[in-house]
Parts: sequence; C-alpha cells; structure tokens
Amino acid sequence: MHTTQQILAVIGEEIKIIRHLFGKMKPEQLTFSPGENMRTTEELLRYLSYVSASIAAWHRAQIKGEDASGLFKKYVEEAQEMDINTFPDAMDEQYKQVATILNGYSDADLQTKMVKTFAGKEITLGEATVKTVITYLSAYRMQLFLYLKQSGQPELGTYNCWMGIDPPPKE
Repeated sequence: MHTTQQILAVIGEEIKIIRHLFGKMKPEQLTFSPGENMRTTEELLRYLSYVSASIAAWHRAQIKGEDASGLFKKYVEEAQEMDINTFPDAMDEQYKQVATILNGYSDADLQTKMVKTFAGKEITLGEATVKTVITYLSAYRMQLFLYLKQSGQPELGTYNCWMGIDPPPKE
C-alpha cells in the first residue's frame, strides 16, 4: 500500500493543479453553473477549499473516538466567509491541515487503523484516505476544469487538467 509521504505527494499534486486552474479562471466564470440544481463555479471552489481537510479530520475524530457532529458545519461556515480571491491560500492551508493530520500516523497505522465510510463500511485509514481525500480532490478538480471549458475557455486542455501547466507552444 502507500506511505503517508506518497499520499501527501498526490494530495499536493492535486492541489497544485487546482490552483493552476483557478489561475486560469476569469471573474465572470464564478457565477457559471452548467444546469439547474448544480453548483456554481464559486460554490465548487468553496467546497474544494475544505473537502479534503474536513474528511481527514473526520477520520481522525473516528480514530480518537471523538464526537465529530459539528465538524463539517465548521468547515462549511469558514468556506462561506472566505474571500474567493484567497482561494489559493485556502488550498495551501488545507494541505497543511491534511499533512498535520496524516503525519500524526505511522505508515503502519494506515494499514491497521480502521474508520467507517459514509455508508458505514469499515475500512483501513489508508484505503479511506485514498477513496476520499484524494479521490474527492481529483473528481472535483475535473469538475472545475469542465466548468471552465464550458463557460468560455475551450483552449484549456490535457496539460492544464492533468499536470497543472500550460501546454508547450505548438511548432
């Protein structure tokens, strides 16, 4: 399985790509929503600003046997108060929070500590971290990429979405 440092490297890469995509966004794209009952780009960014830290904190609360009932509400409220222009800083802060939580475990803990999924299934902390913290960042990064393309930036492509860089100039 993976080590804490490998997991943190993947999380760091996802955050780098998300920050790159945010840097490509035009202010008028914040209000874009691809359909009824779907998040706007701004709402998606606010969600991205806390999703991985909140899940990592939820896992930690389970392991410590703590009450996590108000945990997500705290993160949602902080995201609602965030100045959207500080989104890159919020992503950096989120990485620090996740790193602090994960660095509190040994690599062996990832294989032996058990947590419950939202569906109530018990799995290892390592598997839960990959299935939630990493997967959510990746999935919502893709959603952000598609929102940006749909709302006026068709020039964005594979390099932007998967590597967090602009494509090399065409020869």
